[in-house]
Amino acid sequence: MAERIALSFDDGYKELEINGDPDRIIRINPADMGFLKRLADFDKLVDNLKAKYGDIDLDAVSKVKDIDKNNPDFEKIREAAENVNKLENAVRELIDDLFGYDISSVVFGSDSCLSLAGGQPIFLNFIDSIVAYIDCETKKEADKSKEKISKYTHEAKNITSQITSNTPNPPAKGIDLSELTSDQIKLMDYLRDNGALK
Repeated sequence: MAERIALSFDDGYKELEINGDPDRIIRINPADMGFLKRLADFDKLVDNLKAKYGDIDLDAVSKVKDIDKNNPDFEKIREAAENVNKLENAVRELIDDLFGYDISSVVFGSDSCLSLAGGQPIFLNFIDSIVAYIDCETKKEADKSKEKISKYTHEAKNITSQITSNTPNPPAKGIDLSELTSDQIKLMDYLRDNGALK
């Protein structure tokens, strides 16, 4: 039987507690390129949901407020409830598709994500706060990346200056790779592949 070894590394995931409730934890990578891809394909996600749920008659929902309490039209109420249910399911599924897993059951629980709070549906409150968080974290990660690449670029410049100062007739173009150690070549390849060298 093969030996199993646990390998741990920073995969960028963060655990976020929803509204101070330790039982409502979501796990996301705020710098996930897959999220950006899914966000870019948002229109396709919406088209898929339209195909699945059909047209949702929002007018039927708004007509409920006009129903006579003394003589209610149960057909209108039933139609409104069906449309609200379709919309609820579509919004939850859209959010789940964006994040790549069933996040809406943790975020909203059994509450309707269409419920109003602060003048807008709670699903928009969630989207506003998570997008702001992702934007902030993405900027932090980009700054860390620039800092690390800058360190390697600086090291590459040092290597280049050492090589050219030790070469009696420095080459007119580029560096003679035959004079570099294998570690220096790996570093140069890494820098080139990550855009630090051209």
